[in-house]
Amino acid sequence: MNFFSKTLIGLVLITPLFGQNIKLMTEIFPPFQYREIVNDELVGISVDIVEAIQKDINDKSPIKVYPWSRGMKILEKKKNSAIFSMLRTKERENKFKWVGPLTKMQLVFFKKKGSPITLKSLEDAKKVHKIGVTKNVANYDILKEQGFKNLDVIKRGVDEKNIKKLVKGRIDLWPALKDAGLYNAKIMGLKGEIVPIDNVVIFEGDLYIAFNKKTDDKIIQTWQKALNKLRKAGKIEKIKEKYQ
Repeated sequence: MNFFSKTLIGLVLITPLFGQNIKLMTEIFPPFQYREIVNDELVGISVDIVEAIQKDINDKSPIKVYPWSRGMKILEKKKNSAIFSMLRTKERENKFKWVGPLTKMQLVFFKKKGSPITLKSLEDAKKVHKIGVTKNVANYDILKEQGFKNLDVIKRGVDEKNIKKLVKGRIDLWPALKDAGLYNAKIMGLKGEIVPIDNVVIFEGDLYIAFNKKTDDKIIQTWQKALNKLRKAGKIEKIKEKYQ
């Protein structure tokens, strides 16, 4: 094999995904993906992981932000399209090809730092005085469906108001996605003031990159291999720590 043949093979190997660009989409969903206030840069746990994968495989596909419903319509129709962060469920399993998990989504209870409250089950949470929730937020609907009667309901506004109520002792528990709760406490200047109760999980699932089903398996394998490499090197945990 001569020099030019070797060079040509080298160029082919570093061409992003065998010359196939990915239409890479996401939605705003802090702390997994959101726009930074200062410079409007797209950041977040999942964004950082996806960009680390792209760097490893030399993929230059831009990440575009779409409303979830529009992104899903594109994903279902367009080959070599992908969207993140998607919860992988039984209903979605055979509709897409998957790379992941990027991270785990856990809905847990938070308590105030120093609170003596301990939980062994969801039934224990039904015995506390007040659980802070916001009407029309998923957390409220989930607990209501499970028979919780001790809900202290904010009828309008952002759910993060409950962080302040928790810190001030006006509520006993606050249900939130673990990563989102830790992130919001941090940006509110209350890092360490609220503590997740990890041993009782209200709901959990893994977040993935979902690819259109017609996407070449070689692309899926390339992305998955790069993600596995990042996880083995401990880089996924380091990324998550940035947002806690």
